[in-house]
Order: sequence, then structure tokens, then C-alpha cells
Amino acid sequence: SATKAANQAGEATQVAATKAKIHADLLVIDRDINSRKEKFGVEMYAHLESITSTQEFYVADDRLIEIIRPTLIKAQREVAAYERKRDTMKGKVNLAESKRTGTASIFTAATIGDKFMNAVKYAAAGAKEAATKTELAMLERQILGFKEEFGRNLYPIFEGMEDNEGWLPTDRKVRSLYDGAREDIAKMQKAKEEKREQTKRLDG
Repeated sequence: SATKAANQAGEATQVAATKAKIHADLLVIDRDINSRKEKFGVEMYAHLESITSTQEFYVADDRLIEIIRPTLIKAQREVAAYERKRDTMKGKVNLAESKRTGTASIFTAATIGDKFMNAVKYAAAGAKEAATKTELAMLERQILGFKEEFGRNLYPIFEGMEDNEGWLPTDRKVRSLYDGAREDIAKMQKAKEEKREQTKRLDG
């Protein structure tokens, strides 16, 4: 009957909408898992920075150092290159600030013409300072990005080592950072499985 057909069409629409919502939820969970790995990278990088300043880091045969060394050295090279650029840019920002504040004031100008010229110079100096600060912010974001990428690369190595060999980091702080990330990500993975089960039930 027409009523039955309408009901079936309504149910099919409802199922499709629910599936679309589940799909969107899964994408959000995937993004959150990725973000958690990135946070792990930023925290881990900050902790490991001090260790890598010692010669032992490059020659030690400790299992933990062996595991993190290749990934960390790559991240450090990228970070160091951009930190040099950032430091140069900081110098430019300071110079731009001093040029702007050193620009003659429109209030002390003797004539209307001088006032106009001083206003133009001040505006130009302000624009230059703003552009330099934008560049600096971009460099800071790229540096953070390298540390986040370090986490995305390192986390699966740790996870694989634990799952396949029962290995866990010996350094207490490294272990704490890894355990925290693993616990959070496990909860997200569980939520993903629940969403997938929902989809299976809808498929009947």
C-alpha cells in the first residue's frame, strides 16, 4: 500500500541519516586520535630535548634511545632549521617595532605637510611590523608542526613495540607520557568500534 511504501521510504531515509551521522562521528574521532598523537609528540619532544644534548645519546645502545633516535634526529633537524629562521625574524620584529616607535610624531610636526608625511611613515612602519609579526607566527606554527609530526611518527612505533614485543619505555617520564596517550587513544578506539557496531546493526 501507499502508506507502507511511505513508511519504508521514511525508515530508509532515517537509516541513511543515522549512517551519515555515524560516519561524521568517526571522522571526528579519527581527528581526535591524530591530535592526541600530536600532543604526545610536543610533550615528548620537550622532555627529550635535554637528553639529546649529551654525547651519550648518539652512541648509547640503550633500547629506548635506539628506538627514538632516528625519528627524533629528523625532527630536531627540521626544528633547528626553522628556529634559526624564527630567531632571525624575531630580530626583524624588534627592529620594525623600534622603527615604528621612533617615527616622528604627527603631534610634534611643525606644518600640516610634515604631519601628513609623519602619519604616512608611521602607517608604513606599522604595516611592516604587522607583516613581520605574521611571518614570525607562521614560523612558530611550523616549528610546532614538526613536533606534532614527531608524535604521529613515534607513537605507532611505541605502540607496535608494546603489542608485538611487550616492550615499554624504561625512562619514567617517557613511560608516563606514552601511557597517558595510549590510555586516551584506547578510549577513542573503543568509541570507534561502538560506532562501527551501530552501522552493522543498521545494515541488519
